[in-house]
Amino acid sequence: MIEVDQIRKKYKDTEALAGFNLSVADGELFGLIGPNGAGKSTLMKILATLIHSTEGRASIAGMDAAREPKSVKRVVGYMPDQPGLYQDMRVREFLEFFAAAFDVPRNKQRSAVEKALDRSNLAQRSDSFVEQLSFGMKQRLVLAKTLLHEPKLLILDEPATGLDPIARIDLREQLKKLNSEGVTIFISSHILSDLEDICDRVALITAGKNAADANGQSVLVLQTSAAQLQLYEVDFLGDTAFAAARAAEAPGVRVLDATASKLLLEIQGANLEAAKALQFLVMAGVVVTRFDHPAPSLEKRYRQVFGVRQP
Repeated sequence: MIEVDQIRKKYKDTEALAGFNLSVADGELFGLIGPNGAGKSTLMKILATLIHSTEGRASIAGMDAAREPKSVKRVVGYMPDQPGLYQDMRVREFLEFFAAAFDVPRNKQRSAVEKALDRSNLAQRSDSFVEQLSFGMKQRLVLAKTLLHEPKLLILDEPATGLDPIARIDLREQLKKLNSEGVTIFISSHILSDLEDICDRVALITAGKNAADANGQSVLVLQTSAAQLQLYEVDFLGDTAFAAARAAEAPGVRVLDATASKLLLEIQGANLEAAKALQFLVMAGVVVTRFDHPAPSLEKRYRQVFGVRQP
């Protein structure tokens, strides 16, 4: 869904992005983390076609963000970190205005607005002025607006900032539901526990470049919430393609990542199935030197990469 290749963005003497790479698969709920000033918002604005990169290429669903902005905008819903609102509009009027602005066909605008009100749980407040809404309700309204044209990809820049715990929970559940309906979501946040709860993977960025943890991983696969799925890191000697191919043949095993001398596996089942997977690899000729869980939490991994201070 998203492919970013050596993206650079310069503002006079400042380089906000300095050769960043990214790949997000269709249907993923994918996070982006890094310290302030790392280039997260700049990257998202490029993907949303609001600004152009200085060098490199970014594509959405196979379309070049710089060369095909109109086509990209049809499949992207973008929510900035500080979204603007027309405070003197009523909620329904606000959504009707943006349904027209997003070129939703006229005969579908009414149903799109009704669906947006239902999704955001704002149907009861449809006649209220925007300025009368709480901060959490305003965030829900902005997300509802972003979904009016049924985008295939949501790009969300710090959507939980300023929300109270209940509103954050509500947002997480809404994003999970949207993702289960087939919407790809690319989200940045400084609230690591939220990302850990909802994301499949997160990418690390600092100073406009890909950052990496102690194991050389610039994209972290997060623990799945399914009780009978386990993640294992495997260190081995020999050819990476051979080891990955053998792992893919093991019953109940899915290869999530394969780099030089390392595999990340998702194993269906408990400890017995993990032991069987290890035995399969060894019998298949893979020289395994380490086989265990990737234990650290996202917060701990963040601290290891970016330092001890909170993001």
